[in-house]
Amino acid sequence: MLKPAILLLEILSGVLGFYLAKMPHICFVWHIKALAWILYALDKRRYNDAYANLEFVYQQTLSHEEKHAIIRRCYENFAFVLLESIRVVYLNPQTYAKRFVFIDEHHITESIGKDGGAVLVSAHFGYWEAMATILPPRYRMCQMASLGRLTQFESINHMIIKRRESNGVRMIDKKGAFKHLLKMYAQKNALVGILVDQNISLHEGIEVEFFGKRATHTTIASVLSRRFGVNIVPVFINPNKDYSRYEVRFYEPIRANNSHNMSQDILEATQAQAHITQRVIESSPSSWFWFHKRFKVFYPDIYQKKYP
Repeated sequence: MLKPAILLLEILSGVLGFYLAKMPHICFVWHIKALAWILYALDKRRYNDAYANLEFVYQQTLSHEEKHAIIRRCYENFAFVLLESIRVVYLNPQTYAKRFVFIDEHHITESIGKDGGAVLVSAHFGYWEAMATILPPRYRMCQMASLGRLTQFESINHMIIKRRESNGVRMIDKKGAFKHLLKMYAQKNALVGILVDQNISLHEGIEVEFFGKRATHTTIASVLSRRFGVNIVPVFINPNKDYSRYEVRFYEPIRANNSHNMSQDILEATQAQAHITQRVIESSPSSWFWFHKRFKVFYPDIYQKKYP
């Protein structure tokens, strides 16, 4: 039996999701903008962290107005992901699927056909949550999982897990995840999605170069690629301006070497993931989730400053 807090959240999210799913799209966009405005007005900490990242990466190559515009769009993207994740279970699956266009999908289909599985890597970019909604129906030949970090709130965790697993995607908590991943890939036909753009401690990952700066990066995808001989396939999902269409673009696979120098093999494959992530962000800066303290391990001082 569900606990009262979980049951209440289920009811509230269900009512809100149904309401959002039945309204005209233009009204949904108004809700996105309204929520984004509220978040922008109340959440100054995230604004400061985002500005710190933009200042650190772009310095004077972007004006204050351009940085501010990127952050405002980030709030809109964040609001969109939140509201769309609540309503997606109430959308018509066929109508929902027609909103997506797939580009260079052969990178993933050929990888699965050749190796019997792959590792999908992405970032908090655009409509990242669609990895767990639009991809599973296309790759039913694989056992799919999503690697993520659960919150400290049981009720929210319950909703996250239920939403993702309703589409046939197993949710794996990053804490203690590796043993589950090893078991999955040992059985073949595994396809796990990993977001690789968050700041982590050095004991959880390794140092890479990102936007010409030092940063940490998870090695999970590289280790799986090297150990099981599968490709790492980058995929990024970007919405158009009014969130009515979404581009799913796959990139050339990365494959970890399996030489006598394991550390070098892992470093090269992990650096390649950082490079493609940077390239994608540079193509559409306002689509990335600049709110993470991406450079905190090596440059903690940049997040102590106050920005306009």
